[in-house]
Amino acid sequence: MLWNASAMTGYAIKASNGEIGTVSDMIFEDADWAIRWLVVDTGEWLPGRKVFLPVSALGTPDPGASHLPVNLTMRQIEESPAVDMSQTVSSGTESLLRDYYGLPRIRNKADGGVHVAMAAASGAPDVRYLPPVRLPDAADSEAAVREPNLHGLSAITGSTIEATDGDIGHAEDFLIDTASWQVRYMTVHTANWWPGEKVLISPRSVDWIDVARGIIQLDVTRQKVKDSPSYLAAETVDGAFEESFDSYYGIRFIRR
Repeated sequence: MLWNASAMTGYAIKASNGEIGTVSDMIFEDADWAIRWLVVDTGEWLPGRKVFLPVSALGTPDPGASHLPVNLTMRQIEESPAVDMSQTVSSGTESLLRDYYGLPRIRNKADGGVHVAMAAASGAPDVRYLPPVRLPDAADSEAAVREPNLHGLSAITGSTIEATDGDIGHAEDFLIDTASWQVRYMTVHTANWWPGEKVLISPRSVDWIDVARGIIQLDVTRQKVKDSPSYLAAETVDGAFEESFDSYYGIRFIRR
């Protein structure tokens, strides 16, 4: 099922032996747009602290109760490594978190793509392969070959969406597949370019992102976006829509 990321913000997080706080953000990998971590504001339980929870420990969101179960104890969460929320999550910090939670390493393919292996609620692995995101041209060659980064969805919400021939609006929300915890679509408010309309963009149409400048660059034209299958926020993005959308953009979503 697809969920709006904004709708889950503020959901109560239920550990196996008590409530620990509320959803504050989701941390994603900019190479494949897989959600890696859920950021939880611990409120009065651990005042002034936010904790990172691995998506492999998350259950299914409950919209009726506005809560999200997690298969961890309060003590396990309390003793997890502290993360400096004022900085971008570094590979070193993520390694500490992965080691603490006993998570497997992510395997990089020789061509730069990424395999992401996560335990689904059933315990069966859900592995997907996606090509790497390309980076903006830069005079500094070191920047052009940097490793993909981890970012909060909140950091790119509101970013300007640039097609190859001009901007089309801004990133308003994100549709998350909670079976795999992956961003499947961005909801784009087209603003002055196409007043009153919203469109969906697949992360597979993203060429590069620049969090500092608030820009998400696409590899498609404005007209390509405008002619894409129409999207109404009040309607469910079902299998038929996804098949039509993926066919239009030539997207192949691989489940392994």
